[in-house]
Parts: sequence; C-alpha cells; structure tokens
Amino acid sequence: MGVFVGGFVARAEQDTVYNNGTHGYNPTVIFISLDGVVNHDLHLSITPHISQLAKDGVQARWMTPSFPPITFPNHWSLVTGLYPETHGIVGNYFYDPQLNDSFNYKSPAQSWDGKWWGGEPIWITAEKQNLKSGVIMWPGCSSLLQGLRPTFEVPYSDYMSFDAKVDQTLDWLDLPLSERPQFVGVYVPNVDQAGHRYGPYANEANASIGRLLAGLEKRNLTEIVHVMVVSDHGMSQTDRSRLIYYEDGLTDEELSLIWSIEAYPSLAIRPPPCADQAEATEKLYRAFKRFQGHLERYNADHNAHFKVYKKEDIPERYHFRHHTRIPPLLVLPDPGWVLVTHEEYDPDHDDGEYSPQGVHGYDNLSPHSRAIFVGRGPLLENGLARPFWNVELYQVLTRILDIKPSANNGSLAGVLELE
Repeated sequence: MGVFVGGFVARAEQDTVYNNGTHGYNPTVIFISLDGVVNHDLHLSITPHISQLAKDGVQARWMTPSFPPITFPNHWSLVTGLYPETHGIVGNYFYDPQLNDSFNYKSPAQSWDGKWWGGEPIWITAEKQNLKSGVIMWPGCSSLLQGLRPTFEVPYSDYMSFDAKVDQTLDWLDLPLSERPQFVGVYVPNVDQAGHRYGPYANEANASIGRLLAGLEKRNLTEIVHVMVVSDHGMSQTDRSRLIYYEDGLTDEELSLIWSIEAYPSLAIRPPPCADQAEATEKLYRAFKRFQGHLERYNADHNAHFKVYKKEDIPERYHFRHHTRIPPLLVLPDPGWVLVTHEEYDPDHDDGEYSPQGVHGYDNLSPHSRAIFVGRGPLLENGLARPFWNVELYQVLTRILDIKPSANNGSLAGVLELE
C-alpha cells in the first residue's frame, strides 16, 4: 500500500512490479487522446464507459490546452510538457524562415522530418531509460528523434478504426514482460473530424473505450494498468452569422502584404519574405485596427469580435511570442467567430449548408476550449481534481513510469490534487 501525496499514491518498493495472478507487469500507462472532446460532452447517458472510468478514478474539472488550442501543437505539448513556443510546433501548418521550409500536417513525408519536432516526447524519454513504448498514430511518433523511435509504432492512417487500435494495444499488453511496452499512446482523430462536420460529440468513441476496459478486466489488469483519456482542445459552435469577411476592411494594397496565413479560424499573418517585415507588419496592423474600429461603430452590438496583436504584444499568458516560426501578426476572433474570405464562403450564395459547425483555435482560456482529463490506476487518487494545464501531464507520466523527465514547462505542484 502507498500513501496519497499531491494527487498520487506514493510508490512502495514492492510495487515496482505488479502481478495480475499469472504475469508480472511493470508500471504501465495507456494514454488515449480523443481529439476535440469537451468536458460537457461527457455524460453518463452518452459516454457511460468514460463516465465509469472517471467514477472509478480521477477526473479533472477541466484541462487547459496550450495556445493555439489546435491539434498538432497540443498533442506535442501533451507528450513533451512544453508550450508550442518552446517545442516549435506552433500550428498545423507554418513557415520556418530560418529553414526556408514549410510544415504541413497533411503531408506526412515532409512533416515527419525530425527537424520540426523540438523537445523530448515521453516515448523517447522512456526509450532512453530502457523502457519500451508503443505509439499509435500520435502526431510526431514517426519522426526520428535523437536517433530513436518508439519500440512499436503505427503510423497515421485514415483507415484504422478505434477498435483496431484497442486490439493492438491489448496485443502489446499480452507480450512477455521483457518485450511489453510500458507506455502506450493512442491518437483518435475521428472525434475531432465529427466535431468539425456536425458539431462537438464524443459518443462514437465510448464503445471503443468500453472495449479497452473490458479487455483489461479480462486480463485482470483493471487495478494494475493506468488508463488516461484526454483531449487536445475543446470545440466552439459556429454558423454563417458569425463569419467576418476581413477582405471588406482592407485595401487591395494592404491585402497584397499578406504572403501567408498560418492559422484558422484566426489569422497568423506573415508578410512576403522580400518585404520590409517591420513596415509591412505595421501597415497590416493599422489596417486591421481600422477595420476593427469600423465594425465596433457599425455592428449592432458594437463589437468587432476579434483582436489584433503584433507578435511582441501577444499576451504573455498565451506563451506564444518566442519562436521564429510564430508570424509577426495575429488576428484572433472571439470564440465561435471565424475570419474568412468571399472565396471561402460566398455571402451571396447561402445554400443552407455550413461546414464546419464545430471550430477550435480560440483563446485557450475560453470555456469552450477546455480539454478533458480522466484517469484511473494504482498511483492515482479517486475523485474530482482541480483544473490544470496540459503541459503538466508529461511529468505525471514520468512519475508513474518512474523515469527522469527531460526539461519541460510543467510542474507537479497541485496537479491532480482533489478539490
């Protein structure tokens, strides 16, 4: 038996290897990300298996994502404990002026290059300390980092079902002790994809979580293996009434200064490389401030529903200033609002269809941006935990696995402590 210490049960020496009655098990974590799930998506009637996991273990009131609250930056923050401005994955697509190269998450052959991925993910931390790991489709898992990859790796595929991922996870747990991974990371993008199309829902993942829990129970591993279910960000509902046509507020000359836009639904704007960056940024900043003032005067609610920041003026709480990959201008809409062009959404041809209905990438402190954390295992307490930032989880994982963490932005102080 251990004692509760700051949200954890202190590990006793005799608990270094657990036993399910027939086999020995080293400390093991199954770490599952349900992309785009919000806390209010979790209801007993819709997600009974996830709700049962929370009842048997610990659920955070919410988990705050890193800024920007979008998929690739936050999945890398979850496993490195670093803010995007530190690890360098500052968006799903972005330009690096030092490398003179662009990252695009939809181009695996290019985005898997290790040059993009700063920091040290938990599976590399584990491998360096002689623990095996298995990772299924997690962003960045196919990259060679410090000369290492996970022991077992399943690269991204649009065709692998959640049930197939569960079966692969259970197959790994059935391996002999010397071959078995102690960290298993599983990425489930389907929930986010459904959210973008239909609005935020999580119930489609519930059956697969139930399949995993049943598989663990069958193997008598319920009290041995740690299971954590998280999300990378939440989701805001939007519709055509909340589209902001920013072209209407800028002149053709000002629009010509926009070389690339590296975010959605916000605008992370980079002027042409050949232009005077400071001068072009200042012109664009003044143009968007002028447009903002116009909307505040003439909108019925006297609200432009967006804010404009030069890179150096982005609020410090976003931790989104200190990397060359961050563009010099950020136009950030209010939650549920989207900055668009006429080409993207023709205002004169409303056919009644609108996609996406669920959008993310807003202020990471917005209630709709909040992510989930649910966990169960021998070293976790039982109850409702205080909110915490997602960069804290890396050290939680290293503590459970009993390995030394790499440098990170997190702190274990207060993480997973019960209210």
